[in-house]
Amino acid sequence: MQFFVSRIFALPFGVIGAVAMYFGCRNLYRASDSIIWPTAEGVIRQSSVEYHRDKKGAGTYHAKIMYDFVVNGTTFSGDRIAFGDYGSNNPSHARRIVNKYPEGENVAVYHMPNNPEVCVLEPGVKGQVWLIPAFGLIFFVSGSLMVVYLPRLPRKKTTTEQPRAGDV
Repeated sequence: MQFFVSRIFALPFGVIGAVAMYFGCRNLYRASDSIIWPTAEGVIRQSSVEYHRDKKGAGTYHAKIMYDFVVNGTTFSGDRIAFGDYGSNNPSHARRIVNKYPEGENVAVYHMPNNPEVCVLEPGVKGQVWLIPAFGLIFFVSGSLMVVYLPRLPRKKTTTEQPRAGDV
């Protein structure tokens, strides 16, 4: 049982943490790099607040912003506002974004130089982009600590010791 807890149980923590750190750090790098990306003139095609309900009945509001832009004669579409976008159970955050980007509005679209499909309306590192790497780090460190320290914990004795005559 101790092997299971110390190795097998800890494995998903480490794997989930490593994957989350990879994708989170990639987004963090892209966010920091996006301020120097080239821009293209874009047009907001769709701007609305969407409500997504989960299986338990709770839900979150998201700003759905779709835009088109042209790079070297090729039309691209995007929907990322900023790296680390999030939904909220309060619609005010999504409404602020929708009000900022009304349909038909001309916008500057920042795009990755060699891959214009990776694009964003608001470049730079925002606070929310740190959430996924932090989540990944917590899980990775937790899994690693379980692998290292759980095997060192003292095991419960399975046999009961009988008191010796001199101990009483």
